[in-house]
Amino acid sequence: MKRYLTLICGGPLLAAFLLPTFAKATVGRPDFAKATADTPAFAVTAAGANDYSPLQGRALVVAAAGETDATKTSGAQSETAAPATPASTTPAATAAPRPEAAFKPLISYGDRVLAEDTVWRGEVLVEGAVTVAPQTTLTVEPGTVVRFKKSEGRPPTLVVQGRIVASGTKDDPIRFTSNFATSAAGDWLGMTLLGSEKKNVLENCRIDGAQTGLEALFSNLTLKGVRAERCTVGMRFQDALVQMEAGGASDCDAGLIFANSEATLRGLNLIGNHAGITAHKSSIYLQDGSLAMNRAAFSGDNCRVKLEGGAALDNGRGVTLLECEGSVSGMKLARNSDYGLSLTASRVRVNDNLIIGNGMQGILVFDGAGVAWGNTISGNSGHDIYNAGTEEFRAPNNFWGESGPTIYDNGGRGKVTIVPRLKTAPNGK
Repeated sequence: MKRYLTLICGGPLLAAFLLPTFAKATVGRPDFAKATADTPAFAVTAAGANDYSPLQGRALVVAAAGETDATKTSGAQSETAAPATPASTTPAATAAPRPEAAFKPLISYGDRVLAEDTVWRGEVLVEGAVTVAPQTTLTVEPGTVVRFKKSEGRPPTLVVQGRIVASGTKDDPIRFTSNFATSAAGDWLGMTLLGSEKKNVLENCRIDGAQTGLEALFSNLTLKGVRAERCTVGMRFQDALVQMEAGGASDCDAGLIFANSEATLRGLNLIGNHAGITAHKSSIYLQDGSLAMNRAAFSGDNCRVKLEGGAALDNGRGVTLLECEGSVSGMKLARNSDYGLSLTASRVRVNDNLIIGNGMQGILVFDGAGVAWGNTISGNSGHDIYNAGTEEFRAPNNFWGESGPTIYDNGGRGKVTIVPRLKTAPNGK
């Protein structure tokens, strides 16, 4: 997985947001938000000491770019430094074999190139690398179960250079999974669309137990009701044009990853992932998304974003934007252990949102590039607005609750303008 994440995010974001830096919890916050012994020093400072700085703002997205490997190296160094212990004379326990699913495939494949239009139905077994050749269409009928099984230690995969049309229904969804009764991340490689600019469609499909559930490279695709579960990376899109409605990802290290892509996302659910949505140099329109119980809900780096409606609730971090432009409007950013919204060098308009009850900061800013107005911002345990920079941040015409705003201005170095103040919540929020 580390190879995938390091390549696509280049760095500034993903590894940072996989960190459990939100060590300071509020009552009832998810257990996964608790700090671990491996939390880097800058994360402890940000979460525990409640003392941000502009350098830390970039450290959250830049310095941690190599955190995955750094953590591994640190762990290796610790193991090296530790005194050697005598080998145990007790035989190691043998893990119980995982039961396979009851399965009677109508057709089985090893390594195979599909050079003619092909239809899959019923139960299908893939034990190698199946490639859909250019100019060829693979059609998968409703209710089909495609299982991928390792053969001679080689992980199976499906590569589409032609076209795939997998149209399940709500009553008869299509499933892409492993040969085990209960799948686990990495059981099979996943599906890859490679240079396929045709009308690829996946509808009412479930992908589980893969290294990367669905990967689209220089491809176009439409997804409706497609969900990735228990994958290392749920779905990854690089130089892709994506239309996605409903579906989403859960129980993955990384839910959805976008790199140099254009995506229109409506009604998605990202639940219980380390990172919900991560985007780098992409154009993202997210409407009415539900991001909950992820370590990091949404992270954008050098993106054009339009986040409209929906909610980021009960995550470690809410929405994090670095060097982005666009808007965040109509969202509920609440009960996140660290902050609801973080802006660094981002020309973003923030309006008509409900930003309440976050464990540390409502809005965390490092400069004055963004502007917030017409929001309800109140009841955040640390501050409603925390300006860790030295530029003025403008937040006029917001409603701050009955007790008024709690503002941090970096010892007077980072002014926050809050007048005029609304006397009632905008739009009844």
